[in-house]
Amino acid sequence: MNDFSFPLLSKSAAPPAGPSENASGLSGLNADDFMTLMIAQLQNQDPSEPVSNETLLDQIATMRSLQADVELEQTLKKNAGAADLSTAASFLGKEIRGFNGGKEVAGTVTRAYLADGDAFVDVGGVQLSLGSITEVA
Repeated sequence: MNDFSFPLLSKSAAPPAGPSENASGLSGLNADDFMTLMIAQLQNQDPSEPVSNETLLDQIATMRSLQADVELEQTLKKNAGAADLSTAASFLGKEIRGFNGGKEVAGTVTRAYLADGDAFVDVGGVQLSLGSITEVA
């Protein structure tokens, strides 16, 4: 039962440098952010009521669990990208139809590739995402 609160952290303590870029809330925090918070907590704790070892270990376990979740998510995204690329590669040399910017595109797939984690095929110089393909012949 971890609530990510740091009750002993002094209100006058400076906050950590900031969460990771392109994220908000708890999902934007990384292991370095949690370490910064823990160090600030230890530096600013009330000497008459120090943080218990159990509480500190719980916080470290939570940090490691979150880091493992982030690494798993990254691995799953890579695997999904590889699967999508495999699907796109299976269209090489085949006639397809799809839409790009509202315009229908039809032709032979000459290339399959990943861009920003998404799979695309090239049909006559036009880039089509897998989701925009409507027919494969």
